[in-house]
Amino acid sequence: LLVAWAPDGKRLAFLSLEGPELSGDPIMPAPGRHRRLWTVRPGSDSPEPVTPSNVTVWEFAWSPKSDQLAVFFSAGPDETDYYRGQIGMVSATGGAITQRTRLDRQAAALTWSPDGSRIAYVSGEWSDRGLVGGDVFTLAAQGGEPRNLTEGIMCSPSLVRWQADGKRLLYAAWDGVGHQVGWLDEATGTATALARDLVIGEPAWPKVSASATMDAIAVTRTIAGEHSLELYLGTLRADGISWRRLTHLNAALEESTAVSPTRVLHFTGADGWDVEALYNPPVKPPASGTPPLVLNVHGGPSSAWVNNWSGGFLTQLLCGAGFGVLRVNSRGSMGRGVAFADAVLGDMGGKDLEDLLAGVDEAVRLGLADPERVGIAGWSYGGFMAAWAVSQVTRFKAAVMGAGICDYLSFHAQTNIPDWDMRFLKATPTEDPATYREKSALSYATRIQTPTLILHGEQDACVPVNQAYAFARALTERGVPVELVIYPREGHGPQEKAHIEDMESRIVRWLSRYLKSEG
Repeated sequence: LLVAWAPDGKRLAFLSLEGPELSGDPIMPAPGRHRRLWTVRPGSDSPEPVTPSNVTVWEFAWSPKSDQLAVFFSAGPDETDYYRGQIGMVSATGGAITQRTRLDRQAAALTWSPDGSRIAYVSGEWSDRGLVGGDVFTLAAQGGEPRNLTEGIMCSPSLVRWQADGKRLLYAAWDGVGHQVGWLDEATGTATALARDLVIGEPAWPKVSASATMDAIAVTRTIAGEHSLELYLGTLRADGISWRRLTHLNAALEESTAVSPTRVLHFTGADGWDVEALYNPPVKPPASGTPPLVLNVHGGPSSAWVNNWSGGFLTQLLCGAGFGVLRVNSRGSMGRGVAFADAVLGDMGGKDLEDLLAGVDEAVRLGLADPERVGIAGWSYGGFMAAWAVSQVTRFKAAVMGAGICDYLSFHAQTNIPDWDMRFLKATPTEDPATYREKSALSYATRIQTPTLILHGEQDACVPVNQAYAFARALTERGVPVELVIYPREGHGPQEKAHIEDMESRIVRWLSRYLKSEG
């Protein structure tokens, strides 16, 4: 849970779930427990409530004078209520939240100007809480219309921090298959990159921690072909950033792991748009011919593949098993600006699939893949896309559907984020049931011929496990080779070591069976 000192050092603010934990018997899906904002003084064991008990605070930021806090909040406590959050202000001594915005999408990375007169934040339409990237806005602390500083920018800012003079903001952003750091001029909206083609911060959120004087930043950084996450100090200069590595935490891992090198591909996707992808060859190339290829689709869709050391989900595992791996940042991904990210809204499974297929065509054209031995794999949105792709085309000889959606009508009824499908389908199940059926792979089950491995967590609240059972049943009844594996106690992603090992071994075996000529 988020914790932050007040600038004057007299109080510590934190978020805590309100009320007793639900017993789980009987099961009551909603409403959940609110996330309440509190403060506590050093030396005291009596926290003081800041926000009312009947609203949820998702994020907060102290004002420079420590007298109030900016919050991103919602009236409801459940995960789906995040999509309807607003920015407000609340006194540090407690009281009602004064709403300052009329947002129709989400906001994050709240930060105050040094004089306390305005705040800056990042806003966009995001599939997951924590996947932040969009446009940078400023807003007067007393309210009014927000100002978009970055309209049309061709990257996806994810974090901003004010310079001491209040004229510029330091930003970190998704940028193609990497990240960038730079300065954003508030008056003109001009962005000046200090560093590009780097990968920093958390896996799902490029971040920096800036010094009080804004002349240095601390980051976690990974470099493809060199090392996994390590701590770096960056000194900001007029012409760039001077980096100094501070840690060597993973030397044993790096020295003992054979890592496939990454190649960046550029090609033309749907509508003539430029699309980027990352290709990793097998660690041991085949003795002759071209290797089988696995199209690895990221989750979200509000995410992006970046050129880091590990390659992310499944990449190095599959490369070590003799596959080439292609990771495409299709429309809907971060890193190319709001228009590119928004292009998937109302069109999931449309031109985003065209982008993915164009990436496969490019890999084949370059001689990187055998066109007769191509598979598809993914988790969450990637799992949806795996199921959807095999219901639309016969190109894939094997598929891995991880925590994927196959039926949007039943998904909406059971998920903890029903706002997600309404926003990303641009429809509602009661008014637009035809749209929900048209975008569901289950509606096209009679077309499917592709052998499919289905993996899912039994306790997945985001994508309920009924999606796995429904797709498996449909394929089984059609005589399509299918293997269904449900992991007990697991949510939207496996956490238990034995489950992860089992999942990885099954994926390799399944893809080897159908994509390798000797399998």
